[in-house]
Amino acid sequence: MLSILIPVYNFNVVPLVREVYNQVTESDIMFEIIILDDCSDVHFKEQNRTIKDWKHVKYEELSVNIGRSKIRNKMAGMAAYPWLLFLDCDTQIVRNDYIAAYLEYCDGEIVVCGGRTYRDTKPENHDHYLRWKYGINREQKPAAVRNLRPWHSFMTNNFLMAASVFKQVSFDESIVKYGHEDTFFGIELRRKKIPVLHIDNPLVHIGLESGVEFLAKTKEGVENLYQLLQHKAGYKEELISGIKLLAHFSILKRTRTLQVYWLFFRIMKKVILSNVLGRRPCLLLFDLCKLGFLIEKAITYSKKD
Repeated sequence: MLSILIPVYNFNVVPLVREVYNQVTESDIMFEIIILDDCSDVHFKEQNRTIKDWKHVKYEELSVNIGRSKIRNKMAGMAAYPWLLFLDCDTQIVRNDYIAAYLEYCDGEIVVCGGRTYRDTKPENHDHYLRWKYGINREQKPAAVRNLRPWHSFMTNNFLMAASVFKQVSFDESIVKYGHEDTFFGIELRRKKIPVLHIDNPLVHIGLESGVEFLAKTKEGVENLYQLLQHKAGYKEELISGIKLLAHFSILKRTRTLQVYWLFFRIMKKVILSNVLGRRPCLLLFDLCKLGFLIEKAITYSKKD
């Protein structure tokens, strides 16, 4: 009945798989757990190989990294059952009825998103504070809020969908770098009028990156977003209307003030980064930083032409 799909990259997934395994076994349904390692470091592979002999568990390691979109498509293609449950590897289950809560929705062509939360207490390592603060303020939202804009709120970390729906809307494999494959997937769901329901069945994001790592990932995601804007012309209006960063970028471009902001960002960049990577990061400055990254990408792209 249920295929549980967990793509893995540089994370010890054994505790998560153990909890999933225990809960789905108690549910007394037919199931499989598929873990696909996307070319992790040897240290993590050695940790995770301990689960490959578990009953109903399929564990495989890829020889090259294929990325977030392609690996999810590959896992869906491997699945044997009509319902697919995707979990990120760097998460933790907090509800004893996590699997049971999803099983209530295994009916019809629908996508169900459980959500994401973060621990209440600040990380002991202040290097992780930016990622934690961003998650608490921007990603941790109750189902009632997410359901106001159900397709826009779609995230890949924790969702259930019918395999028949996935065949209609797979992840775009042209999105190779980090970021926004979920944005584009949500748009495709909306276009095909596939209902998305958000429920309060969250996973805790425990794989917090350092501020430097998160900033680098953010920059990569912003650059990815710009590429989508350039190469997915038919989606331009939906991207701009659905993403505040692109909306602000569009206003600056329309009012011909991109260069003015670029000059401001270049002057203030060190000050902004000092705050963002410090002990008391301001998310407004983080947003300004993202806008600066986007304009930098746009200017670089235009110079190539």
